Amino acid sequence: AFYATPAQGIHFDLPGRTQKCLGEEVEKGDLIIATYKSQEGRILTVTVTDHVGQQIYQKTVKGGKYTVTASANGAQRTCFFNTEAMPTVVDFDIKRGLEAKDYGNIADKNSLKPLELELLRLEDIIKYIQTEFQRMEANEQEQTNINNSTNSMVFWFSIFSMFCIVGINAAQIYFLVQYFRDKRFKDM
Repeated sequence: AFYATPAQGIHFDLPGRTQKCLGEEVEKGDLIIATYKSQEGRILTVTVTDHVGQQIYQKTVKGGKYTVTASANGAQRTCFFNTEAMPTVVDFDIKRGLEAKDYGNIADKNSLKPLELELLRLEDIIKYIQTEFQRMEANEQEQTNINNSTNSMVFWFSIFSMFCIVGINAAQIYFLVQYFRDKRFKDM
């Protein structure tokens, strides 16, 4: 059973000695921060793998936190294995991109005033939106190219099919005319 609450992330049941994996699409350079714990204090083995299956993180604990930066675009999987026989409920909260950025820490390091911090946060949001629009435009262009290519192939295949059908019909007519002509001469 999966359920989500806005403030607490994902909670799911994990029967004893079983594994459950969750995937997240990430972009290269994304900062991912995740926290996890067993509500009953059971020991979990947590494994994080990248899009090619390479292990990024693994720990066997009751709860913890990991921080990784995505090395490439693709799916990142987080797997939880309940090492004990008793079932447990796992709390899992994952943040990536702007959600993961700790503006409080940045404000402390740079001695920023609240207004300056808000401007910095808004600047990051604008950069993120701009990057997303560029990515969507690139995807749109790629889809348009695929669509145009497919349309062209379908057009030429239909022209080829029409010529094949016309050729087969012409051959049928020719052979039928020859057949009836030969049959008429034999009947005479």
